[in-house]
Amino acid sequence: MEGTEEVPSLKEGPEKTYWFKELYLFYTQLAAGSLLIIPAIVLPLYYKSSVVAEEYVFFLEFFGMLAGSLFISGASDRIGRRPALALSLVLYSIGSFIPYIDRSFYALVASMLIMGSGIGANVPVANAMMNEFSDPSIRGTVMSVGNAIFNLGFVLAPLFIFFFGVRFIFLFGIAQLITLIPLLKIPETKESAQSSGFRELYKKGYFKKTILISFSTFFVFFVVYGIVDWFPTLLSRGLVKVPGLLQKDYILVTNMGAFLGALVIAPFIDRTGRKILGILVSSIAGLAELLTLLVSGLASVLAVTLTFVSLFFMEGALAIVTIVASELYDNGMRGRGLGNSLAWGRIGGMISPLVLGSVLEIFKKPSLPFLVLGASSLGAAVLLYYLPETMYSKNQIHPDKYK
Repeated sequence: MEGTEEVPSLKEGPEKTYWFKELYLFYTQLAAGSLLIIPAIVLPLYYKSSVVAEEYVFFLEFFGMLAGSLFISGASDRIGRRPALALSLVLYSIGSFIPYIDRSFYALVASMLIMGSGIGANVPVANAMMNEFSDPSIRGTVMSVGNAIFNLGFVLAPLFIFFFGVRFIFLFGIAQLITLIPLLKIPETKESAQSSGFRELYKKGYFKKTILISFSTFFVFFVVYGIVDWFPTLLSRGLVKVPGLLQKDYILVTNMGAFLGALVIAPFIDRTGRKILGILVSSIAGLAELLTLLVSGLASVLAVTLTFVSLFFMEGALAIVTIVASELYDNGMRGRGLGNSLAWGRIGGMISPLVLGSVLEIFKKPSLPFLVLGASSLGAAVLLYYLPETMYSKNQIHPDKYK
């Protein structure tokens, strides 16, 4: 493409890792993660609790992320990665500072949908580019670190707002528009081309692996966001007694665990293979959740500890399903493949609190929803077993050739 740096053939992967480009993509992930957590921080500051419920606003944001994953990431296969990435930055920047300008309920709804669509687009597009800029021998590590940095944004945003106040949100949104300038120096990794849309993912040759990775991602997100978004309802209702730190700063503490989970697993992804590690971490998380079911009525602190263990390992599983989704499809379909997989994940994240809350309301047992979480984690492990190994080495067929 004229005016851009030439990237080596993506069929065999680049000969080296483009670290300056990866660092830029890491930054966009950090920004997206920071803005994703804003509703949990901003609502108590801007709005009275009687105006909006936090879980509904998160639903709106996830709905926007679903649209961004499908339409903008999917379009990146047709228009190129750089325009799609630029659009994602513009959307989540504008969405982030709308509440600062207008604090009406309708402005809040617009903010969540716009910001969510930008974040939802950024994650698959940035991950597709991380894949395409990385040497195959360290691709899994790079992408897992990127996922960890996304979660680090959950931890840093509350700290920045604590020190700089809510004006940080407006200034941070403006800063993201400025970061469009370095994007001009980032080479395009996908030339513009015609595509048959998402239907191609469900045609013969791709159907089986699309179904497997989609539902694997669904189950992983169901567990992760079930723990993050639903478990606080147990705390607020007093159904689980925990130390004061967890009662007050649950989201901050859990997201630190999520950051560490993705970071710790990163060095192992390119050594053990995607499948075996994904099956291992999902199974450990599932067992932790089933143990929680057994002990939560007897030892609440132990139950909380097991909850964090499951989140720690499921964040590793989340990184793995994202990596596998990026490697199952070749360069011409990667944006759609990642976008489709993560869209299924967003659906899992949206319905998880609803399903778990319904189980809690119907059966009146705080421990029983952990049975659903455990089954979901083990379900993800089973589905990963039936997927092909996508880790590339000189002695393996390149994953782009899997059909």
